[in-house]
Amino acid sequence: MAKDRTWLIVHEEPLAGYSLPNFFRVLWDNKFRIHVKYIPRFLYAIIVSTITVPLKITQKLRFHKKIKATKIEEDPIFIIGHYRTGTTYLMTLMAHDKSKGYVSNIEGYTPLFYLAFPKFTRWLIESSLPDVRPMDNVVMGADEPTEEEYTIGTFTPYGYYTGFIFPRNFDLYSKFLTFEGMPKHREKWKKAYQYMVQFLTLGHGGKQLFLKNPTTSYRIPDILEMYPNAKFIHTYRDPYKVYSSTVKFFDEVFAIYTLQTWDAEKMKQDILQNYKLLYEKLDDDLHLIPKGNIYHSKYEDFIKDPVNSLKDIYQKLNISGWHDHKQDIIAYAESQLKEYKPNVHVTDEDVIRRVNEHWDKMRQDYGYEKLEPKS
Repeated sequence: MAKDRTWLIVHEEPLAGYSLPNFFRVLWDNKFRIHVKYIPRFLYAIIVSTITVPLKITQKLRFHKKIKATKIEEDPIFIIGHYRTGTTYLMTLMAHDKSKGYVSNIEGYTPLFYLAFPKFTRWLIESSLPDVRPMDNVVMGADEPTEEEYTIGTFTPYGYYTGFIFPRNFDLYSKFLTFEGMPKHREKWKKAYQYMVQFLTLGHGGKQLFLKNPTTSYRIPDILEMYPNAKFIHTYRDPYKVYSSTVKFFDEVFAIYTLQTWDAEKMKQDILQNYKLLYEKLDDDLHLIPKGNIYHSKYEDFIKDPVNSLKDIYQKLNISGWHDHKQDIIAYAESQLKEYKPNVHVTDEDVIRRVNEHWDKMRQDYGYEKLEPKS
């Protein structure tokens, strides 16, 4: 068996993009607990975070007033649903609609200075990212879409993905999914989120935004309070495949982001619990979305015919831009059919037992066949 050397990877650490105050705030929250083998990764992160302070200050001075004055002319379009349900592929297709804006890796990991220093930021991101995402072989270029959860984590303590860096405190970051019993923190998050949407809108010249973020699934009432005309695309998939894929996703992301060791069994239990919570929240909250503003996309149908599925999404949600940009979308979809090789996930006995025990209601609600362990 090949020896694991992921701890040698230092330049992909997202903590490097955090504001220096937030950097030390999350360190304080985690009692500065860093495993010795990840010290090089930590040093890389603090050096980059520190030397980019002048860039962050410059952007603040030059753009803060413009950001605060930016009006959201059209509420965003949100892609929701659990990890590994096709949200990335859907978002990547939609990113070829150039009438819209989206969160690229540049904006996701270095939002605090990309507006003021676009060329340097592009160089930094391109030199830091791998060629493909380790969990699913998706291309990881500077302009490829990512999730705004990374963005919000760079300048607030509320980024759920900060739990990938400090997995031993994952329970804390899971609380930020719903902010249950945390009203003051919820309000601070909402203000920060609105500011983020404003600077993304400014950066994209006022265009309507596509935002893809599984954690939004837990926050529908808050999103609707801020953006009452928001539209939502909800993706879902066979839960047995989702579980296998999510375990792989978390395991490989932890490996390249973490500053701590982690308990693999606890990680699996966290996945089971947070998935269950996500669908409980959706059960409670989806009725709040006006009927014409929500589209439910089944992964298995979408992946068979992505172009016509996306066309249907545009039509049913009355999203502009399909006619003018469909050729770019079609060209990308056809290229993926030739080049992309998806992961194959084994549905073993352990997967079946865990899903049946924890996710059986969701399986029934969404009409997937129940598997039974052989022994």
